[in-house]
Amino acid sequence: MTHRHPSVLATEVVTVDHLSGGRVECAIGAAWNEPEHRELGIPFPSIAERMDRLEEGVQVLRLLFTEDDVTFEGRHYRLENATCNPKPVQQPHPPIWIGGEGRRRTLPIAGRYSDAWHGWAADAAELAEITAIIDRAAEDAGRDPASILRASSLSISEPWDEVKASYRWMAAGGIGYLVIEWPSEGQGRLEEFLQQVLPTLNQ
Repeated sequence: MTHRHPSVLATEVVTVDHLSGGRVECAIGAAWNEPEHRELGIPFPSIAERMDRLEEGVQVLRLLFTEDDVTFEGRHYRLENATCNPKPVQQPHPPIWIGGEGRRRTLPIAGRYSDAWHGWAADAAELAEITAIIDRAAEDAGRDPASILRASSLSISEPWDEVKASYRWMAAGGIGYLVIEWPSEGQGRLEEFLQQVLPTLNQ
């Protein structure tokens, strides 16, 4: 959220949504890469301000995606009778993904506002802890926790038995979308996974 004003981001996402025939997804975070910000000349506020901007920014996105003549009074972002047209192809709006594992701010924000959460857990117990925080925040906001897709990443550089075991506890814990990380061993390892391991995962 530090790279773009959310009003500008909203119009960019809608443009790609139209160009792609409704296939864009909007993934946002509070920002973590301080050297990148310094190199590009982009301010890198404190973690508290970055989290505040994320929470305000996702509200601005949802408003501009779905409503006309909207007003929003935040500490960092403001809208005054704002309308962005055209509206997205996807209704009510392109899926909004929020990434991270921060217990105090990131996960509650994901529960309140996101369509999908993407993050990482070391094991089934940590995933259950993360899921409980998201669920509680969603319920407090009057949302159905089951409406929030849970996503994570799967390393395929470990022995295949460990890869399969990780897949099983992630699936059992509610992960519905997995990103397969590019293995350090290269394309051969990926092809082995696709041909020999992937077909067995749901058995």
